[in-house]
Amino acid sequence: MAKTIKITQDEWFAIEREKARQQGFYFVEDLGGWSKSDREIYLKYHQPMKILYIHDLSSSGSSGTADRLRRFMPNDIIFSPDLPIEPQEALTILKALVEREHIDLVIGTSMGGMFAQKLRGVKKILVNPSFHVSRSMRTKLGMNEFFSPRTDGATRYEITEELCDRYEELENGQFDNLADEQEITLGLFGTADDVINCSEEYKQYYTRFRQFNGGHRLTEKDIKFSLLYEIEQCRKQIVRLEVDNSQDPLRKRFFHKLYLLPSKPTKDRLINRECLMPDTLCV
Repeated sequence: MAKTIKITQDEWFAIEREKARQQGFYFVEDLGGWSKSDREIYLKYHQPMKILYIHDLSSSGSSGTADRLRRFMPNDIIFSPDLPIEPQEALTILKALVEREHIDLVIGTSMGGMFAQKLRGVKKILVNPSFHVSRSMRTKLGMNEFFSPRTDGATRYEITEELCDRYEELENGQFDNLADEQEITLGLFGTADDVINCSEEYKQYYTRFRQFNGGHRLTEKDIKFSLLYEIEQCRKQIVRLEVDNSQDPLRKRFFHKLYLLPSKPTKDRLINRECLMPDTLCV
């Protein structure tokens, strides 16, 4: 009879990392063992990704999700502004930020998902998007509290019928002219979302759809095990496009070493940045 051996999570990661190395993977911690030319290529082309995170209604740019993204991706640049309550003003700020900062990826949760899909022409992940914010707002008329601190010090805001009308106006036509958005938009939906579930409506208009075992609000586990994986897929797509458009043979060589993971990698082996996530090389 086989004997069961219990190991700690750190020991499990160490075993998985060693298996990966035997399969030809390099980790950033191995950088000192690379050739000089490989180190130069890595340092030259491994640039941080610019990510715009758009928060939910009643939240702010300092939400728990924004903080975790910064913690899990310290080498990337995370923009997470406080959105004004006025919808058109918020959209104007977001569009200007995307254009000015040359944002690589937009991530929007709940109401932020609705705003994210209005930012055409940029890669985006819509996490449990609320496409009809005005409907839920009409059930919360009056004064409401913000869940997280805002830079202007505001702690409360008012929802009026007129404000709901302005959100509804912004929502109209949000699914028009999506042909160019199909390949750059991903919907990520929690299977246990019992707050606002627009997954069926999403699938009527978009083709790229994923699910994760979670609810409406993202937990640290949801971000670590599901959202980070999808972010890294976007990173590879962005770099692949840059490489395909490049005539630089060093860039092509770099791409094939850094971003080609084994076919059908298991979710467990993509569990976090320590194990086959963005800081890995494949040869």
